[in-house]
Amino acid sequence: MKTIGSILLAFVCLAANATSKPNILLILADDLGYSDLGCYGGEIRTPNLDALAADGVRFAQFYNSARCCPSRASLLTGQYPHAVGFAGMSGTLPEHCVTIPEVLKPAGYRTLMCGKWHLGTPGPVKRGFEEFFGMLGGYGSFWNPQLYTRLPKDRPLRPCDNFYATDAITDYALDFIGEARRSDKPWFLYLAYNAPHFPLHTPKEEIAKYADTYTKGWDAIRVARYQRQKELGVIDPRWVLSPRSVIPPNAVATMHGWSNKENPTWDSIPAERRADLARRMAVFAAMVDRMDQNIGRVMADLRRRGEFDNTLIFFLSDNGACAEAAGAGYPHQRVEGHSLLPVLRGEMDTPRTLFFEHEKSRAVRQGKWKLAALAGQPWELYDMDADGTELNDLAAGHPDKVKELAALWDGWWQRTTQKKK
Repeated sequence: MKTIGSILLAFVCLAANATSKPNILLILADDLGYSDLGCYGGEIRTPNLDALAADGVRFAQFYNSARCCPSRASLLTGQYPHAVGFAGMSGTLPEHCVTIPEVLKPAGYRTLMCGKWHLGTPGPVKRGFEEFFGMLGGYGSFWNPQLYTRLPKDRPLRPCDNFYATDAITDYALDFIGEARRSDKPWFLYLAYNAPHFPLHTPKEEIAKYADTYTKGWDAIRVARYQRQKELGVIDPRWVLSPRSVIPPNAVATMHGWSNKENPTWDSIPAERRADLARRMAVFAAMVDRMDQNIGRVMADLRRRGEFDNTLIFFLSDNGACAEAAGAGYPHQRVEGHSLLPVLRGEMDTPRTLFFEHEKSRAVRQGKWKLAALAGQPWELYDMDADGTELNDLAAGHPDKVKELAALWDGWWQRTTQKKK
């Protein structure tokens, strides 16, 4: 069995008949939207990820924290970001939480990381990773090697000729895996690409593939993705395509004058601006394409070395757009989540309640019900089974359900914000 899915995307690839502790490869994309990949209805060429999805488990309701570092904090600790110091876009992981590498290293794993850290001090090595190459902050040029760090500091750097971050991150990943093989230990690799986060940078030859793809505009693109998602079974065919969204009043949108305005129709934009936007979308697509090619390099290496069938592979996105997982014991009093292993085995998931908050926007999901509100706005209630695109607010007709879920959210908020202190 192999597995793939969505933290707006989540894939899982798992060997069914592992005879030893499996290697664990956790791949995280940065600002990759739900429908960007081919296996989720997108037009971008992602054959390597599509192949993993075809032979794996693909999730369609796998939530993230909607921003870079909060999602990363939850991913590495198993806790809500508010409980580990990342309610906003900066922070540092407190001592009371443990990270995945801190759990796996005592269980005999080599712990490796390549890519974007974005979790403040004391950094990846102090939080359990034995080897690191990548960006300690949130974003920066894909062309400038000076923005990328090798840790521990005594480790040698590769030559920087023709540096491109996505390629370099993969180069180091393959080096780290090779070193782990020589130690004869299983390995955990956190491969956290900073693509396709801005700035939009990628080699020209990749951009040329998508030069004409987006000239039709976003209205046509989103309709085409919606149709493909229904065909792929990613979304319920009963769900209606949502209208163009209204931009919420966050700090950046307010600064630029975008707040509370509907995204415009493609045809209403001047021709010169449409050409510019089509080019930007082409560069974004090319960044995803190049990332997929590099993931293909890692898959090819695992197959060459006979390790592919004993490697658990996850693919997720931070926002957007298993027990036989290691033989390591986890301190359960420190984790908010629960095991995905039953789902990977095809069993029914255990019912649970999920909570969200970012920049004063908030939500709670319990079963088919989702209660959500933008910053400063009243609660809205949606039936996610019948209305997955959240078009029919049922709050007025179900005041008791609104009160019940709002009380749960208030309790969660008090618990997690007190816990981080």
